[in-house]
Amino acid sequence: MENVQMSNGKRNFIFSLLFLGWIVDSLTLFGMNVAIIPISKELHLSQTQSGMVISSFWLSSACMTLIAGWFADKFGSRKVIVIAVFIISLFSLLTGMVGSFVAILAIRLILGLGDGGLPTGSSVAITEIYKRKVRARVKSMLLAAQLIGGVLALYISGLIADTWGWRAMFYLIGGVGLVVTLLLFKYYHPPKVVKTTQDGKIQPKIPMKDLYKSKLLWVLVIMYFCSSIVHWGFSSWLPSYLEQTRGLNLKTVGSLAMIPQAFGLLSAILTGYLIDKSLAGKEKFIVLIGAVISGIFLFLMFKAPSIQLAIIYQSIFSFGDSAIAMAIISIPLKYVSQNVIGSFMGTMYFTGGLAGFIAPTAMGILIDAFEGSFQAAFIFLIGALVLVLICAILFKLPKHNTSIYESASLEVKA
Repeated sequence: MENVQMSNGKRNFIFSLLFLGWIVDSLTLFGMNVAIIPISKELHLSQTQSGMVISSFWLSSACMTLIAGWFADKFGSRKVIVIAVFIISLFSLLTGMVGSFVAILAIRLILGLGDGGLPTGSSVAITEIYKRKVRARVKSMLLAAQLIGGVLALYISGLIADTWGWRAMFYLIGGVGLVVTLLLFKYYHPPKVVKTTQDGKIQPKIPMKDLYKSKLLWVLVIMYFCSSIVHWGFSSWLPSYLEQTRGLNLKTVGSLAMIPQAFGLLSAILTGYLIDKSLAGKEKFIVLIGAVISGIFLFLMFKAPSIQLAIIYQSIFSFGDSAIAMAIISIPLKYVSQNVIGSFMGTMYFTGGLAGFIAPTAMGILIDAFEGSFQAAFIFLIGALVLVLICAILFKLPKHNTSIYESASLEVKA
């Protein structure tokens, strides 16, 4: 159980600071997906090297999630979140100063450390601030912040890179991020949570070995890993696909790539609301439907005869893709014990980060191997969706409470 006591005004203010931190992070993340086009031309990078630049971010992000999860469970979310946003902002600023492949690879590697801390710390923050019955909606709003940042990044980065060059984009994002860091440092003070059992006793520490023996954890981990392969592989290469295959300029690429992101944003908010209101315990069916929709329209997008149809299919794909991610992430927030939520989410985000590292590089290798064709890369993504579908079919919530799992019916009235 959790003891969440806080005024609505303070709760909303703290959440708004988290929201800003997520937008800065996603501006850095998605901005690179457009900026990599002029960066590759300026630094003479191959498709494989471009994939490595995007992927290096995810390697360090994945490693940091495990550390951040343990740290947030032990000390709370504040330090994790403030340090994470500071690293993201500073090294975004430094990205604009690089002049070689090795330098940008190193900068993105360090920047990923901040990205690894933010989602895990924020998941713990949600359990510190909100009751179980609204956590899916709250998490959907943070995912919305990521998607809003993605929409802004795709438009702004294309516009700025086309007008003033890609370096100006990273200077702007880094400067804004440092201001957000100062606000978080001064004002972000979530309440300390007293972790108790149903009869009011202090919850005992849960050995990490119990966590890693949990079937619930590993089924979710595999689902999240495969869905992240699809999400980050697609989002990383979409701008390059539009530019290289459809012959669009940077400004148009940014504008058109916004549309699927907007559909993903709508899907995340709607899915979070429905899970809290009427679909709690039925998350697997959202994953199943989302996987089928995503697979069908990803295939149709690649075969689309016109750019207009391609964008329509991308938008429907993004709707299904966001529904999958929201449903998977909501499960631990609603059903996992407060004592291990940081480590549980950290493990999930670790595999998501690995997927973010593997997918762009793997797709870059496949595109190079097939002489610029994206066909094999898209088949790779569809294969990952098939695995998501299989895991969703096999997934079941435990019937009884365990040291890891708590029924949503144990919600504290507050």
